[in-house]
Amino acid sequence: MRKILWGVCLLPAIAVATPSNVQIYGVIDAAITSYKAKGQDTMFDSTSGFSMGNRVGIRGREDLGNGYSIGFDLEQGFLLDTGAQFNTWSKDGVVQNGAFNRQSYLDITGPFGKVAFGRLVSLSGGTGDFNLSKFSVFGIGYGTASFLAYTFNQSRLNNAIVYVSPSLSGLKLSAMYSNGTTTDEEKWSKNNHYYGIGGMFDQGKLNAEVIFEAIDNKSSAALKPAYVVTAGGSYNFGITKIFAGYQYGTQEDKRHQHVLLLSSATPLGGGILKFGGKILFGKLDGKAVKSGQESKYNSWNINAAYEYPLSKRTYVYGMAGYADGGKLLSSSASLKASGLPFKANLVNAWQVALGVNHKF
Repeated sequence: MRKILWGVCLLPAIAVATPSNVQIYGVIDAAITSYKAKGQDTMFDSTSGFSMGNRVGIRGREDLGNGYSIGFDLEQGFLLDTGAQFNTWSKDGVVQNGAFNRQSYLDITGPFGKVAFGRLVSLSGGTGDFNLSKFSVFGIGYGTASFLAYTFNQSRLNNAIVYVSPSLSGLKLSAMYSNGTTTDEEKWSKNNHYYGIGGMFDQGKLNAEVIFEAIDNKSSAALKPAYVVTAGGSYNFGITKIFAGYQYGTQEDKRHQHVLLLSSATPLGGGILKFGGKILFGKLDGKAVKSGQESKYNSWNINAAYEYPLSKRTYVYGMAGYADGGKLLSSSASLKASGLPFKANLVNAWQVALGVNHKF
């Protein structure tokens, strides 16, 4: 009995002294792809990270007691076919190949919610631990199907801080700020700053989110601030899950554009059939419009993919997609002349792929 009493008395101390739980994890994804942009040759590639970006990471969490904990995540992107680092960033035009370039942060979690500091993915970035964009079944993978192929996006942010509230009956609020999206070594008025606020409702069969973001582009006198509104969600009907999203992005002297997305995930033959499409339409603004040049642009695409699990951590997949561009996106030459940040093989091309994905 005395031993039992001693054990009971020691339980709180053991709980407080819980060691850090550290885990190594990652994704390895490889595919053979073929695509043809309008006016260009047909290409065959060994593509790294086609359905999901390759990564290796280390994460951990320590229980501090009384509902508080401290955690971290250090995640490196890489190209499987060459071993090179991926998700790099530039400083003064020079590519920076630092480690843990997908995300690297330290967080404090408690009854108040969570606060994290470091290199983070923006609220609409489509990946990372603080992403709110859950409105596409393809996410940011699968080439032409990726919602990043059309959208305004400030993906990864250096010098960032984020706050995530506790869940309020399924609703979580997030606020993110970057003191310098690439560097904050200059005075505040010379650094590019990111501001983001959003909310996600996730309960039962329904998921919905809305995000407001701005980048002030203070490092360049030639660039005006960019503003983005993103909204969407999904609903699981049982027989299929439907996703829908919308984004409006605007930047003076650059462009104003709208993107609509609709997709679905349907269990079929032991795997998952993914199907969906997107519509993009926009217009150049102010100084971006060149004399005698078309100012409008548009593109639509349709995509299908099938994922078949070989185990809980491995699946094989096939994908086919078609994108058709109009006006400024009707040819590779007009796209290049427009200065728009789109890729011809994503906005005006066909694409097929076969691949395998493994998580560890």
